[in-house]
Amino acid sequence: MIDIRHLRKEYGTTVALENLHLNIPEGEVFGLIGPNGAGKTTLIRILATLMEPTYGEVTIAGIDAINDPLKVHPLIGYMSDFFSLYDELLVWEYLDHFARCYGVPARKRQRSLESVLELVSLDVRRDSPVTALSRGMRQRLCFAKTILHEPKLLLLDEPASGLDPAGRVEFREMLNQLRSMGTTVVISSHILTEMTGFCTSIGIMEQGRLRVSGRVDDILDQLQSGLRLEIEVLDETLRTTNLLESDPQVSQIVVNGVNVSCRFAGSRDELPELHRRIVSEGIALVSLAVRSDNLEEIYMQISRHEVA
Repeated sequence: MIDIRHLRKEYGTTVALENLHLNIPEGEVFGLIGPNGAGKTTLIRILATLMEPTYGEVTIAGIDAINDPLKVHPLIGYMSDFFSLYDELLVWEYLDHFARCYGVPARKRQRSLESVLELVSLDVRRDSPVTALSRGMRQRLCFAKTILHEPKLLLLDEPASGLDPAGRVEFREMLNQLRSMGTTVVISSHILTEMTGFCTSIGIMEQGRLRVSGRVDDILDQLQSGLRLEIEVLDETLRTTNLLESDPQVSQIVVNGVNVSCRFAGSRDELPELHRRIVSEGIALVSLAVRSDNLEEIYMQISRHEVA
């Protein structure tokens, strides 16, 4: 869906993007992760054809997005981190206006409008004035406008910043639903908890460069040295750590209250034996579980926390 080569963007003496290469297959939910100032918004704006790079190549669905932006526009839905709404319109009027701007055929316009209102849970506010909407509802309305024309590629810059916790859960469900329909999504955020659970691939950006990119599972496999174990005991962490330190397959032991985390270089088949050893030592074991690293832990392992 997206192919980027040798992309560079300069703002005077500041280099926002430097020799960036990126390929995103169709149907991916790609998370752009990095601190503020890393170049995420610049990259999304170039993909949305709102900004020209200093040089480089960008193709979207096989179309040259730099030289033929008008051909790309029907394929794209773009939602910026800061947006304005027409407060004097009703919710349905606002969406109808943009459906006409997108060129949605008249016979399909009403059905599309009702569909997106239901998807973002604003169908009960269909006849409300936009000015009466809360911040979270305004965020949902902008998202509804973004997907009215059924774009193949969604470009979302900090899309959940105005949503409450329940709204963020609903937002993740909406993205998963769109992904199941084959939509490719590029989503930028510096809040990693927003990205967990729905990103299929990620790119970590710093100083305008991609430090790493790829499928989440592949990156985890590269970073994880063995299984990450979480062990909970009853006030016997010292005895537990002593036992774990004597095992050559155990490393990176960290104690937090009655919880002990570590890396286990053996296989899952060897975990029952570790479990038996802990119990046979008379340690009151509450639980022993295998945990997966999340995006925040991936980022902390890779990132140097640098901006452009």
